[in-house]
Amino acid sequence: MKLHLTHKSIVRYVFILSLGISLMLFSDYLGFFEGIDHYLYDLSFRVRGPLETDKRIIIAAIDEKTLDALGRWPIRRASYARLLEAVKEAKVVGIDIIMAERSDDDAILDTAMQKHGRVVLPVYIESQLNISYPAKTLSSAKTGHIHVEQGIDGVVRKVFHTLSYRDTILPSFSSVIYELLANTMVNRQKAAGMSDGHTVPRTILQLDPMNINYFGPPGTFQQISLSDVISGKYPQSFFYDKILLVGVTTPGIEEKMLTPFTQHRNRMAGVEVHANILNSMISHNAIHAVHDSMRWFFAVIVSVLCFFLFAKSSERKATLFWILSLITVAVSVFIIFSVMNVWASPALVYVLLTVMFLTAHIVRLEEMGNLLSMANDEWDRTFNDINDAIIVHDCDFTIVRANKAAEEIRKTHFFEQITMKCREQFMGGQGSLRRFSALPPPELSNPFTMEMFDAERNQYWEILTIPRLDNKNRMAGVIQIIRDVTERKRAEEAIRRNEEQLRNLTAYIQKVSEIERTNIAREIHDELGQALTVLKIDLSWLRKRLLQDQIPMMEKIDAMSTIIDRTIMTVKKISTDLRPGLLDDLGLSAAIEWQSEEFEKRTGIACRIKIDPKEITFDKDRNTALFRILQETLTNIARHAAATEVDVSLQKKDGQIELKVQDNGRGITEEELANPQSFGLMGLRERAILFGGNAVIQGVPGRGTTVTVKIPAENVRENS
Repeated sequence: MKLHLTHKSIVRYVFILSLGISLMLFSDYLGFFEGIDHYLYDLSFRVRGPLETDKRIIIAAIDEKTLDALGRWPIRRASYARLLEAVKEAKVVGIDIIMAERSDDDAILDTAMQKHGRVVLPVYIESQLNISYPAKTLSSAKTGHIHVEQGIDGVVRKVFHTLSYRDTILPSFSSVIYELLANTMVNRQKAAGMSDGHTVPRTILQLDPMNINYFGPPGTFQQISLSDVISGKYPQSFFYDKILLVGVTTPGIEEKMLTPFTQHRNRMAGVEVHANILNSMISHNAIHAVHDSMRWFFAVIVSVLCFFLFAKSSERKATLFWILSLITVAVSVFIIFSVMNVWASPALVYVLLTVMFLTAHIVRLEEMGNLLSMANDEWDRTFNDINDAIIVHDCDFTIVRANKAAEEIRKTHFFEQITMKCREQFMGGQGSLRRFSALPPPELSNPFTMEMFDAERNQYWEILTIPRLDNKNRMAGVIQIIRDVTERKRAEEAIRRNEEQLRNLTAYIQKVSEIERTNIAREIHDELGQALTVLKIDLSWLRKRLLQDQIPMMEKIDAMSTIIDRTIMTVKKISTDLRPGLLDDLGLSAAIEWQSEEFEKRTGIACRIKIDPKEITFDKDRNTALFRILQETLTNIARHAAATEVDVSLQKKDGQIELKVQDNGRGITEEELANPQSFGLMGLRERAILFGGNAVIQGVPGRGTTVTVKIPAENVRENS
């Protein structure tokens, strides 16, 4: 739908869009959409699936087997010393076990750590904000904090590699292991307000954040039992250049963590979380989040462009575009995440696209409302500008609506007559149209027209009544259209009189023509025929008086006699063509038989005749009309039909005389029937109409033409 917005409405919509976008951005800033983003973030991990881990990372699990072999928890620190002795070929060993309290075998462990040289122990900040370091008797190990960032839903997605508290900088457990592994220092962020690290912050500052790229669900990294390592099940060479992480995996000893792969609440041990952090650092594939400013800019641009697309499309197309846009954003975010390890939180884009879609829908609705209001106003103007009176009735025949022309008619007494007629037609004496509870009668379900004469104003009116049916096909009322047809009636009457005069004139001309034909035929037959007969007698008389030797004269007289004989035959033919004597002397049946025989002799077309009753005749005018119709039909067959057979029948049926002529020729076409130059066909019809009858001409291509003439059988005389 093309929008027609005014300047005022454009300003209003721009303000509404700006306000809506600002509210959505502020909501995103406050974290209202964080839950949606976290869900989609975790879902992206599960859809992407596990990644291949660094094979150097091995977890020495303190599992139930270990506890069975080494005793109840906590196990003695001498066991860790034996572990370090068994994995001295390992490049780095990280022991994710809190050892803040002194133990009588700390010296053994400290000696083992000093001997190995690449051991990392954990540090953590207690709930009282005290830093808990390993016991001072274990000073040979590197330390790093083991804190990870849990979201509001408890899922661990982020780690801060540097914590600044009081005057102490605490590196993360995984970053210290990475520094030992890579033999380099991690570039750490300085806390705001610190000058060369000597300013003491008042709170814990979290620095160097990293979004953990999880390589799979719990159990993705290779795990071996700590007791198997201590017992020597694995040779020293197995741990060459390996990174060994030691931690608790036995349920109930240490609380496990939720991760993006925790779809079925299968939590991950802390040591395996650190394995994922370390692997992300080694592979340099930590998840990088798109900065909020860039994400906001992209969301605003895309949503505004989509708004114009939604606004210019139909409702169905806009809905389709909205769904496609959401799918496109989802697919794009996932591809960027899985291929580039970049996360662009899509919730804001989803919300803005939905807001734009709903706003565009509201704009379309408002515009449609304006168009509907304009159309209604235009309809009202058009309805009232119609010259015909239009009245809408309900099922009780109460007027629901009427235009201006109807208001004028309603003031007259004639309108009451119209209403009574319609009520009688539809109500049949009942009080309401509701009596047609089911389907209305067929005669009342279609529009009908009646004409009435207003004697008071000398006007003719045409009333068209249209039934109104509800969605259950029950009568709900009627619509009346009342039209002044006085001028039309007068014009029709004038045309009718002119047509009647023309028909009367045609009848008079045909009658006069037949009289003249009869007179001319009689004069030719009587006068000219007698004169020629006398001439022939005289020539015969002269020939008898010639001498036998006057042969040339005799031959001349014989030639003249032959010419006179031919002239007499021509005179008879002309006289018969003008007016067959059989028609007047022997009647219509004999004339038809004679005409058919003559037609067959002249054209070679077989002609069959059927007359029932055998001898039937009319008054002189009807005899003449039917005979002339037959003549014209046979003439047309001879000229145009290409027929080989003709059937002629004359019968009396139901008070009418039917003349039917049927051939087996090519069949007359609709174009030929409608040709205004077909004077013969027009004359044929007019002859039938003059006697109150009709002529029907039908053609079937390749099967012939049938001419059927019917006239009232008045003044019929029958002889069986």
